[in-house]
Amino acid sequence: MQTEMWAPSDSAKVVKYREGVGCVGGGLFMALVGSCALYLALNPEEAVRSPASVAAVIGWAMTLFVFVPGVLMILVGLVMLARPERVHLDDRGIWLRDNGKFDLIAWTEIRALHGRLPQPKAKDDPNSSPVAAALLFQPVDSGFLSRHPVLADPENPEVPRLKLPHKTAVQRLTRAIGETRPDLIP
Repeated sequence: MQTEMWAPSDSAKVVKYREGVGCVGGGLFMALVGSCALYLALNPEEAVRSPASVAAVIGWAMTLFVFVPGVLMILVGLVMLARPERVHLDDRGIWLRDNGKFDLIAWTEIRALHGRLPQPKAKDDPNSSPVAAALLFQPVDSGFLSRHPVLADPENPEVPRLKLPHKTAVQRLTRAIGETRPDLIP
């Protein structure tokens, strides 16, 4: 991305979205399963009928490999939820924040934008994969991805996209861009 030394204007529209709900949910599940292993590790003689030493070893191993990562996932998810992502829109373009710096995607670099809603894996096709929510860019020139490499999609490198966590974020961002630059939304 092209790093700009200035920031969006004070009148810029700000679209916020949060990531981390899935991380918290997965962490809760792992912590719940891991807490059963922790109980086994702390009370091996009450938990199973096998030798207590074997049950304790299995319990501590499961605690280490399931409970601890689950708690860490919960903490990471909570941090992600506490710090929402922000996309700023003003008369110059779309401002993305990356590592404390604002990066500008100028309106003149974009021919069109459209939101892609998430879709599950197709039931009829075993080779299909789920489609993630994203804002897809149609750039004006072929050098767009070299200027904004963070928008490169690993699955389809020719189509620049801003990955978004869910359907609501796609709808809110597309609506805000439509209000700012309706000529870019087909």
